Amino acid sequence: MSFYLWLKVFHIVFMVSAFSGIFYLPRLFVYHIESDSASTRDYLSKMENRLFRFTLLLLSIGIILGVAMGSQGTNFIEWFSQSWLILKVFVTILVIGYLIMCQKIMRQLSNNTCRWTSRSMRLFNEIPVILLLIAVIAAVFKF
Repeated sequence: MSFYLWLKVFHIVFMVSAFSGIFYLPRLFVYHIESDSASTRDYLSKMENRLFRFTLLLLSIGIILGVAMGSQGTNFIEWFSQSWLILKVFVTILVIGYLIMCQKIMRQLSNNTCRWTSRSMRLFNEIPVILLLIAVIAAVFKF
């Protein structure tokens, strides 16, 4: 089997794993917002921080593997000039921005300055679903 296919397998596994964390983190925010107990909020803050760091690690490895896949081609620059891949890179940048926003929300929650409602946080949680859908469509159809 080719090295490229192994890179692809691990890229997919790490991206799926990263998205599980990205989907779950705002759910923890909802629990945090709805909690009346200071000890529960403190515990949720610790969970949020651990999940954020782990998700960021998984995403970073997934990105590195994606770039490594591109380096396996005969022309790295040509590979990254394909429109479907440019869209995936753009989606990746948006996902990183989403995680930066999550980090900001985590700080607000830990400082008790968060103005998000649980309903608005539930809507915020849908953004990565749309981003993932766009990335998968781009990768499958390679338009």
